[in-house]
Amino acid sequence: MSHHPHHQYPQPTQHAYPVQHAYPVYRAPTYVYPSKALLTAGVVGTVVGGTTALAVNLHKVQDKQITMKEAVAKSLATGAGAGVATATAAGVALAVHAGAFVSLALMVATATGVGYVLQSVGKSVSEKAVSNSEKSAK
Repeated sequence: MSHHPHHQYPQPTQHAYPVQHAYPVYRAPTYVYPSKALLTAGVVGTVVGGTTALAVNLHKVQDKQITMKEAVAKSLATGAGAGVATATAAGVALAVHAGAFVSLALMVATATGVGYVLQSVGKSVSEKAVSNSEKSAK
């Protein structure tokens, strides 16, 4: 320990090598909360799914198959579905605590299942909306 004239107590000496302490030093584990991880997965899924759908739909706009408004609406819906599917798949993979291959297989199966259900519900709602608009037009 070295003494400095302005300090009452000796200052610890800096060592150029790690010093072994008598007791182990506790370091709190870093932990990512599942809700934050799932939210992040959902946001990434929404962005990737939505922008990919928009890229495909822009070609349809160029070919005059759909309007820009329809392209944006479809892309937003696809992005939202992709976000839900991605977050759900990530949640399943986190809950199972399996190896990388099994987790990937679970994520693919879950995301596919969620996407299938969302597409089915979307078609059903869309068909009802079309039939209601046709009835009101008559």
